[in-house]
Amino acid sequence: MPVDSEYAERQEGAYTAFTAPRGRLLVEKGGQFQHQFLSAAKSPDSFVEFMDEEVGTKPGKEMAVFNQPLTEQSFKEMTADQEEAAFAAWRSVPPRVTSRVAFWAEVTIQHIKAGVIQEAFWLAANGGRNESGEERVDRALQTEGATGAKLMDDCVRTILRRMSGLPTVRGNRSVFVNPSFGRAWWRERLVNRIAARDGSESRRALSNVVRYNQEYWERLVSMIVSRGSVLGSVDVQDAFVNALAKHLQAQKKSPLRQASSLPPVLRRFSNIAASRELGVLEFAEIGELAERLFGQVAETESRSRSTS
Repeated sequence: MPVDSEYAERQEGAYTAFTAPRGRLLVEKGGQFQHQFLSAAKSPDSFVEFMDEEVGTKPGKEMAVFNQPLTEQSFKEMTADQEEAAFAAWRSVPPRVTSRVAFWAEVTIQHIKAGVIQEAFWLAANGGRNESGEERVDRALQTEGATGAKLMDDCVRTILRRMSGLPTVRGNRSVFVNPSFGRAWWRERLVNRIAARDGSESRRALSNVVRYNQEYWERLVSMIVSRGSVLGSVDVQDAFVNALAKHLQAQKKSPLRQASSLPPVLRRFSNIAASRELGVLEFAEIGELAERLFGQVAETESRSRSTS
């Protein structure tokens, strides 16, 4: 069996076309097809039927069903314990599979079929407003004019991001950041990998870094995905995140707790990487370099804020 078909997933070409910026679903904000998609999301059965009709499944091994109860809120932002349990159940799946949006789309749909995700409209829940996914879908369908079209398009995009990620719109980082199950797998994989190293920080400290908030995790992922020349080595990635966990644990008021502080850190770290080959250093050596850098950046940021 070809390596990429060992696990069931939605047909990749069809799913990419389905979610493309000029594809059938996103090409017209508030159009008839978006209306049909959101109407289908009102019921788990109708949503599964809609997706099966639009995008077929490539056969393969199915993932074990997540066996812990979920609510709409905990599916939107799974707890650390839930993410740990999800990764434990799915850790044998290789990264070349879990980096595919078509794979996570199939996993999410299978969990709707199994009733673990009790309602398809859970996928529409958004952190920006204090309303349920069902309320958000209803509001989008009932609002007329240009406002209604935008609400409908926003709601459709949220469902796609929560289901699988939306890299055709949001870039490669989307599959690591947006789908609830995919985000759980990638975060916990990173924590597990670092925690297995000698001299690493506690699992709790590492978990706090990757789960500080959604923006913080997205910034970390963006750094790794977009700056492969700097953080391309697994050793460098692990040492960097481990050192960050150590810094934040020791410095409770560090400005590095804010996601906006991470880009300057990366710029400074890039300067170090330009002058020496980090990939040949030991985990502890890279960590020491990063720790010193974090201390310097934190001091600079603190001074800048105190004088502004």
